Amino acid sequence: MIIINAPLKADVFQKVAEENGLVFVKKTGMKMEFENPNGNDAEVANQLKKTCKATKELAAIYFQVLAQ
Repeated sequence: MIIINAPLKADVFQKVAEENGLVFVKKTGMKMEFENPNGNDAEVANQLKKTCKATKELAAIYFQVLAQ
């Protein structure tokens, strides 16, 4: 399970995560949960965080990407 905590632009974060092969599960407040069908959540979470920081729309937004 990969968690993204972000106060803004949830739709953009969801799009980026799904483009990286994750499956959206649910959103509760600022917390978005994704399933990783490929396994190795920690590695995918690190790559997703780098991808989000490199995305122009998301670069200035505070967010967290966690593997659970």
